[in-house]
Amino acid sequence: MLKKTYIAVINPQSQLSADGLLEEVLNLGVNVTVKCTCFGLMVEGEEDETAKIIGYLRRKHPYDVFIKLRGYPINDRRVCRAYRGGGQRPGFHQLDAEYELLPIISEALRDLAKEPAKNLKLQREERPISVGELKEVVEAVLKGEG
Repeated sequence: MLKKTYIAVINPQSQLSADGLLEEVLNLGVNVTVKCTCFGLMVEGEEDETAKIIGYLRRKHPYDVFIKLRGYPINDRRVCRAYRGGGQRPGFHQLDAEYELLPIISEALRDLAKEPAKNLKLQREERPISVGELKEVVEAVLKGEG
C-alpha cells in the first residue's frame, strides 16, 4: 500500500484546537501517525487508513478543518529545521498565506450551504462572451448585484 501524509489546517476563527482535534482523531482507533502542528495536525499512514481520518474530519468539521496533501512524510530530514540549520520549512509561507484566507473560505462555504447555487446560472454557451456582456457582469459584481 501507499503511505500518504496530509496536513489538516484549522480555521483560525473556529473554536477548535489542535489538541482537541488530535484527541478526536486518536479516539477513532485508526492505524495512523498523528502529529500536532501550529496550524492543526499532520496525519500519515496507509492510503485507506488516512482516508478514514480525512473523511471523518470533512464530515465533522466541514467549515473549520481544511485538508491538503503534504509533500513530505512526518519527521522527514529534508524539511526538518533541526537538520537544515533552522529557518522556515519549505512551503511554510504558502501555508501561512492559505491559513489567513480560511475564515473567508469558511464563510463562503457556510453561505453556499444555506442557499446552494441560488444566484449561480450554470449554463454553457458555445460562443465567446462579448466585451459589452463582460463589462455588464463586472459592473454588476462591483455594485454588489452579482
